[in-house]
Amino acid sequence: MANFCYDCTKDILGVDPKWNDFARGSTIPEDEFWKVLCEGCGVVVVDSKGKKVDDILFMFSERIDEEPEP
Repeated sequence: MANFCYDCTKDILGVDPKWNDFARGSTIPEDEFWKVLCEGCGVVVVDSKGKKVDDILFMFSERIDEEPEP
């Protein structure tokens, strides 16, 4: 099944972008960003509304689970 982000829902499908596949019935919590596969964009990072997030912003929001090596 094809999935489209907020922008591609508007630009490619020509429908209300709020109906994008990553926002409708999404399990993405509001405080998280997910890396997903959009049929129009390819692999992108989206927020809970299905809107693409700039890669720079995503770099600063990643969790650090391990201690840095000395």
